Amino acid sequence: MAESIFRIKKAVNGIKGRRLGLSGPIKIQSVKQIKSGETHYNYLLIINSRNFLLRLTSVRKDNKGKNSWGAARINMEFDGIKSIEKLGIAPKVHYKDTSCRVLSKPFVISDYVPGEPVIRTTKKDLKSLAFLLAELHRIHDVNGLRSEPVKDYNKGYIKKRVDMITDTGFRYVNRHFKTDLMEAHRKIEHIRLKKQKLSLIHGDISKDNLLRTENGLKLIDWESVRLSEPQFEIATALERLNLNGQKRKLFLSEYLKHSEKASLDELEDYEKIRCFDRLLWAISEFVKLKEEITEKEKARQKSPSKYVDNAHLEFLRCKSLGLFPKESVLIIHQK
Repeated sequence: MAESIFRIKKAVNGIKGRRLGLSGPIKIQSVKQIKSGETHYNYLLIINSRNFLLRLTSVRKDNKGKNSWGAARINMEFDGIKSIEKLGIAPKVHYKDTSCRVLSKPFVISDYVPGEPVIRTTKKDLKSLAFLLAELHRIHDVNGLRSEPVKDYNKGYIKKRVDMITDTGFRYVNRHFKTDLMEAHRKIEHIRLKKQKLSLIHGDISKDNLLRTENGLKLIDWESVRLSEPQFEIATALERLNLNGQKRKLFLSEYLKHSEKASLDELEDYEKIRCFDRLLWAISEFVKLKEEITEKEKARQKSPSKYVDNAHLEFLRCKSLGLFPKESVLIIHQK
């Protein structure tokens, strides 16, 4: 549930101006809710004639009355952006509160960066993004930031999702797909990734999180920032930006040109893990909606068909990477 404008004003008025980089006391001109994401509500604040963004986690407290997951996300976002402040590729963060005493959920305040969303990537966009990611991946240590090697985290996570789908989800998919899914899972389990030094990654590269500004391309929404293998970031960008053919070649060559290690070893293996994980995610989210629709999900108007469409897209990508036979078909029964 979004926070009231009154409570947000009250919370911001309690912050000392210097914490937001202001020389005098805080004077709020306006507060307006703007486009929000899956796990955050966003508010545009005009304070002392400057624009700020307040991001409030949408995650509710657990059954113990705590919001530890939301607090962890806010801490990671704040610490991650602070660590790359000098690179100038993300909005400057000023303030965070994870106590849930001021507002009902943890929040962070940063500069608001006006810009144009990237609806269709141009060659200039791809070159800029490749350079930004190469610079980001040069950072290997950030105090307090979580490490999630794909070698450990994603494969364990994939196993949990496979178990969940085989327990309740097979009633929603066609019979032949079951056999193909288990065979694809065995292929993923057999992948042995080399141990390597982890890098700082944004964690959620997509068109929604790319912004064209007067100062160049910026990355926004850093809630998934962590230390992981850079190949997984590149695999995510290739999939989320739908980079094929010449665009893929341009992006990868530009990244290698600026990359610290100038290497994308095992990239195809990371792509396989990425697309298979996303396929399972889409199916499992569909199953959860069908099996246990919550009031929160109803309020946010999540549609089962959205996850069906995502599942089919990821399935086709997995097929192109050889995880499923060419004759394999995925049918999800929505009734």
